[in-house]
Amino acid sequence: MRKRAQRKRLVGVACMLLAGVTGCQVERGDSDFEAQVFEDAGLPEVGPSADVGPGDGSGAGTLGGIWLQAHRASSCVLGQEQVSMGYYIVTIAEDGELLDEQRALCELELSPVLGLRPVVPPAVIESIATPHIDQGFVTRPTTGGAYTSATEVGLWGLELDDPTGDSIPAEADNPAVVDADNDGQPGVTLEIAGSGCRRYMAQRQIVRYTGQLTAPNRIEGGSATTTRMEVYGASASLCAIAPDVEPNDAYSAFTMVRIDGLGGAINLDENADGTISCAEAAPTFSEVLANREPDNENCRR
Repeated sequence: MRKRAQRKRLVGVACMLLAGVTGCQVERGDSDFEAQVFEDAGLPEVGPSADVGPGDGSGAGTLGGIWLQAHRASSCVLGQEQVSMGYYIVTIAEDGELLDEQRALCELELSPVLGLRPVVPPAVIESIATPHIDQGFVTRPTTGGAYTSATEVGLWGLELDDPTGDSIPAEADNPAVVDADNDGQPGVTLEIAGSGCRRYMAQRQIVRYTGQLTAPNRIEGGSATTTRMEVYGASASLCAIAPDVEPNDAYSAFTMVRIDGLGGAINLDENADGTISCAEAAPTFSEVLANREPDNENCRR
């Protein structure tokens, strides 16, 4: 009874806005909620990071705080599986069952298709706009609780009045197409590994994550992803090839783990400045969810 009473007294904790995280995002579009800081709300004390692994701990009784997310997404391109591996810092402000979430992409790796592997430079990752669309929710912030994320919208080289409803312009001179990475080319510029070739393009990706708390400080599940792009040119004709990307969600997965030390979780705030940067979280990326090799059989079922 005492433990239950203690859990009831746990309340949501406000989380830090990561817009200024070094090495991550520099600007990510407008947000409908203000920068927030942690306050003493009777939550468990921050624990030592060396004593626990990712996802371990007793749980804070709230999802509010800072999490690390790994998303391994599968798609099919010309009958071949392309695996994308993305790592995010996620800040959550909890309002009852509703969740205000911000995802800051730290790193994205794409597998080759037809021998060509697109490389997403850091300048592109930093330029991706992630407008606030809606809220996620959790049925209960304890093991077994169901989780649905807010809608993640990533705009690459685009400024759209309606982030989800407007079409991606087919022409580079449309005002909605912007030189987001400031390299003098329309949209964003991706490189093709080993070729010295560059592609100039715009892209919109929409993702929703659903899963369960499989442990007090861990959420695991799957995702639904849609990706649309337009290519506006390339430094060589080889790089201008950009076939349709078909979602293959049955083979996608994500894992989120708390990393702010609350509820006995791992604490990755090495410099104790109240924020967690991509650089601080990077050594833990592969421990959360490892990448895998593509399997073309996954696109033939």
